[in-house]
Amino acid sequence: MPPTPTELRHRAAGDTLESLPVIELNDSNKSTDNGKEQKLVGVDGNWYDVTNFLKHHPGGPVIEQFIGQDATHVFHAYGHEGVLKHRKPVGTYKMPIRHPADADFEKLIQFAKEKGYFETDFVWYLKKMFVAFMLLAVAFYLVIGFEQWYVHYLGAVALAFHWQQCGFIMHDFMHSQVFRKHSKDGPCGTIFGAVFFGISASWWRDEHIIHHAMTNVVNVAQRFVDPQMWESAWAQNEKLFPLFRNTLQYCFVKIQHITFIPIVVFIGRYEIVTDSFRQERRWPEWVGACIHWMWICFLLSHLPTWKEVFTFYVIAASVEGIFHFQLILSHYCKAFYTTDEFHKYSWFEYQVLSNMNIETWWFLDWYYGGLNYHIEHHLFPTMARKHLRSIGPYVEEVCKKHGIDYDMCPFAEAMWKTLVHLKKTGNHFTLDPR
Repeated sequence: MPPTPTELRHRAAGDTLESLPVIELNDSNKSTDNGKEQKLVGVDGNWYDVTNFLKHHPGGPVIEQFIGQDATHVFHAYGHEGVLKHRKPVGTYKMPIRHPADADFEKLIQFAKEKGYFETDFVWYLKKMFVAFMLLAVAFYLVIGFEQWYVHYLGAVALAFHWQQCGFIMHDFMHSQVFRKHSKDGPCGTIFGAVFFGISASWWRDEHIIHHAMTNVVNVAQRFVDPQMWESAWAQNEKLFPLFRNTLQYCFVKIQHITFIPIVVFIGRYEIVTDSFRQERRWPEWVGACIHWMWICFLLSHLPTWKEVFTFYVIAASVEGIFHFQLILSHYCKAFYTTDEFHKYSWFEYQVLSNMNIETWWFLDWYYGGLNYHIEHHLFPTMARKHLRSIGPYVEEVCKKHGIDYDMCPFAEAMWKTLVHLKKTGNHFTLDPR
């Protein structure tokens, strides 16, 4: 059998994996010769010490949940192989028994690479950017070029669509789907996120890393929860109940099936904008935010009255809020899992079980940003979203072969399932910790 890349690296360094101690999975703390405790994460059968790495990495909360665990698939899903070039393993472990579907999913990854699904189509991205900026130009034209209030409000709708499309482009950059290198993708993501969409792209990426790695996972003891699937206004699953401990939250959860739609539509944008900058300390994001509000204020300054200014922005924010449904519906009615339950599943199987696709016509993929194929996006987070529909039938075929539930339904059905689920969960909610 040919040596693995890990073995080749360490042979070149003059050491061998055979000389390393064997440490069992879940044996997360291993004493070293000087008596210090190590926090270890496993990749490809090798343990790596992340003790001093955790507090400096934006994905620290996720890495913490993999202490003493095999993180091979989540590690490779994001193309992080280069991270290990300068790190030596401190031990080895026996790889856990894999789900029968894993081999088929890995073959599917190889198939997608051969088809070019992980390669960047720069012309396609230029077209997407052109559409986004044309929508902004339409918004300015309708506000500045006309005096009728109803035309101005059409400009607000155009602005909302501009925000939406910039959000999708930011998403792709922060997944390193464009240049395939974060040093280039990150600044571009900040431009489309902070300058045009109006939120901190770096904050979004930090939360999105956690969301992708541990979708719908909760660890009450450590107060860890998928940050993009938890809001203080509602509880989608009984496992979240311990995080709600006051009477006001109790009242909200009890009526969450009623408040869900209006909160997402009318408060969603304000919430994500304020959340993204509440603890933001990275100056490029604040520079981007200043530029964003400069051009927003310039646009609003052409409206004749304060009433129109207020109404214009409310319309734009509310229409943009509607777009939030297309993403959260992919998870809200799915099961939540504890950290221990999560680690019992294979990476690929879990991604399918914790996601739901929105079934729609191909020509509406632009509206969903291609993320209506959310199962595929979570399975292959660095795959260009223009190819998610193409890979979908192959994913469904693998799921059918191995008896994994591939959940896909129209938007209206997904909304209904979510509302019914929220009502059922709210009925079970209690502040009694027993």
